[in-house]
Amino acid sequence: MSRVLVVDDESIVRCSVARILVQAGYECDEASSSADATALLATCDAYEAALCDIRMPGESGLDLARRLVADHPDIAIVMMTGQDDPRIASTAFEIGAFGYVTKPFTSNEILIALSGALRRRELEHLRTARNRSGGREITRSRALTGLVNEIECQGDAEAMDSVEMIERLSRAVSLRDEETGRHIERMSRYAACLAVRVGFSGLTPEEFRLAAALHDVGKIGVADTILLKPSWLEPDELAAMRRHPTIGYRLLAGSTGPVMKAAAQIALSHHEWWDGTGYPRGLCGEAIPEEARIAAVADVFDALTSERVYKPPLCLGEATEIMMSLRGRQFEPRLIDAFFECLDEIRAIRLQYPDEDPEERVRVFIVDDHEIFVESLGRLLASHSNVRLVGSARTSAEAVEAVQAYAPDVILMDFDLPDGNGVETTETIKAIMPDVKVVMLTSWSDHETLLRAVTAGCSGFVSKGESGETLMAAIVAAHQGEIPEKFIELRGVLGRLGRTNRGIGSDLGPREIEVLELMAAGATNKVLASELCISVNTVRNHVQNIFYKLDAHSKLEAVATAIQEGILARTATGLHRR
Repeated sequence: MSRVLVVDDESIVRCSVARILVQAGYECDEASSSADATALLATCDAYEAALCDIRMPGESGLDLARRLVADHPDIAIVMMTGQDDPRIASTAFEIGAFGYVTKPFTSNEILIALSGALRRRELEHLRTARNRSGGREITRSRALTGLVNEIECQGDAEAMDSVEMIERLSRAVSLRDEETGRHIERMSRYAACLAVRVGFSGLTPEEFRLAAALHDVGKIGVADTILLKPSWLEPDELAAMRRHPTIGYRLLAGSTGPVMKAAAQIALSHHEWWDGTGYPRGLCGEAIPEEARIAAVADVFDALTSERVYKPPLCLGEATEIMMSLRGRQFEPRLIDAFFECLDEIRAIRLQYPDEDPEERVRVFIVDDHEIFVESLGRLLASHSNVRLVGSARTSAEAVEAVQAYAPDVILMDFDLPDGNGVETTETIKAIMPDVKVVMLTSWSDHETLLRAVTAGCSGFVSKGESGETLMAAIVAAHQGEIPEKFIELRGVLGRLGRTNRGIGSDLGPREIEVLELMAAGATNKVLASELCISVNTVRNHVQNIFYKLDAHSKLEAVATAIQEGILARTATGLHRR
């Protein structure tokens, strides 16, 4: 049963509530003040709910609720009060309370309020999980379905089979995390190599590679909670996973072009087994299309030798042993023998397309409704090994939904969007994901836009007319929390920021303010270290402390907040401590 913390300075009320809860099967602890509650929370992280009186000596119940929401977001809060005041109730719910009861209350009223709060908290958790996993699925599905429809509307078999169109489909499929590194590139080339070895004549080697690259297109319809699960699948999850061949076939079927026809057959049948025990149709032997039998060998080999969320990679010897044990069962003997006859070519492909460490690459998401511009940016990002394009959105609403699922490091945000603007979208996203960095695509001459973007939490700015090198530098600087390269042009704009008087930053120490002043002058960590005669690591520690005390996530945001709070003064020549 749930463990509940009851906080009330009146011992009669507190003991009465605790007795009601214990009789109902809850575990219960009592606190007579916010200070006592804080001490209990520090020693126990098992509380699922807290019932807080609003009026108490010292810190009020509303102030305690604010701290609970900030520091213990998983605790469901119910406020208790002797005043039936709608304004207080409204404030409680705005803070984040899930329930509100007025004294004197009955046993049923307190139990119903607590049960409802716990249920609402559970629903909030489910909604958040769906947003983070389902958002990716929705966005990918829309992108892929739209692309297929666009191709089909051309009514041209040659266009449907074109390298460009198939590569675009392949990229749409590969924008997901469960596919390790360059699985599609390797697997499709293994398959083409094997097709050549066994004399497959239906397609050229390049055409076979393109068709095989779409083998898992149907996973677009499988929830990420299943695809990314780091353990064995439950029976219902396995059933959902096994629907992806049929989904893929439905997406690709209907074309008269040879490549897409082969891709559809591969998507449908690459999980059929030679002995008839595969899925989805239980085909046996040569009833399985040959192109699917070939792709199956390549797919399993790369899966065995690559890391997955649920397993480490196997060495070549272990993978070979497993696949040979499946000769005549999962795989056609002729194909297994031929595959290992060309093992030198397979090794060469593995070396040419190694997995890359995803932690080493900056995850970038693009928000822009100009398709040609997005594709151009995608090609630019693909040419740099230190960044990875994880997705894109055309509208503000789609961006807010998608970035929660893709969890990018940096967002390239266009200012003008069909359903809003980049500043408002940035504010919404930063409220949900404060650590994400946003680089606004706008004009440096538009000072009003720059000012609004700074206050919204942007970490950098780039004009669409800038060079690719400038864009990449802005992405890296934003990711590292550095001041934009063109900060000198922003200093006059920042001087126009209005005062906020939130009272944050008052605990900054003399050295931290000294670091802040140099940050406001555009100094990098290396320059800061040189100016202050300290190590770069010490500078980083000071910067992180400044971020924490100013509730900032980049140097630009820290400087802007310091100006708004009056810690740094506005001058015509620069920004200095007041």
